[in-house]
Amino acid sequence: MKAGKFFVLLTFGFFFLACDKEESNDPNSLGGDVNTEISNVGDQFGLGVKVGDEYVNLNDQIVVKSNNNGLVTMNVKANVSQSPKIKQLLDKIPIDVYDNQGNIDIDVQFKVTTQGIQDFLNKDQKPHTLVKYDAKVGDQYKLTKSDGKSITRTVTARSDVDDFPYGFWYIKTITLEQDSRIPGIQKFVYRANHKFGIVYAEVFLEDGSKVSSYIYAPNY
Repeated sequence: MKAGKFFVLLTFGFFFLACDKEESNDPNSLGGDVNTEISNVGDQFGLGVKVGDEYVNLNDQIVVKSNNNGLVTMNVKANVSQSPKIKQLLDKIPIDVYDNQGNIDIDVQFKVTTQGIQDFLNKDQKPHTLVKYDAKVGDQYKLTKSDGKSITRTVTARSDVDDFPYGFWYIKTITLEQDSRIPGIQKFVYRANHKFGIVYAEVFLEDGSKVSSYIYAPNY
């Protein structure tokens, strides 16, 4: 996965319809109801970004532009001029995410259902599961790309009690770890919740530093 794209969203709560029985063992098939609380047109998400222990204001705006039977298009706008570390990550992307003023302005797509979330942020734009809400520790969502390289997301923890701070509340989360093929990046870690989608993301860099963000759903 081109990891900078992940950070444009800082991953997100953000896809395919119910599959037939023969496909049910495929980790990258996704069923469920496409009507969810986080995929309505006009919904806005918010970020709480930190570089190390310091909060960074990106003046971000993340809006659901369209929802075509669960295929959700989001527009992401942000200003990273005040954060060289984040800009360095984004500059690793082999596509242009910037507008004429040097600000982020890009559309991204996800599949969002009541069963989980998929993204298409790989070179082949194949559906790749971010999370299934019935996940068990040890579950893996692996995608092999046309260049023969693979991306693997592994469920490393699952909480069945409300122990993760999220705004004013505590919520249950599923923790997933993704390997990295990006120079300078060690790994990615996501937390997901069955109601709010992807709620937290971390990028661990090989120099020992970290970039992280809460992702605040529109109805949290």
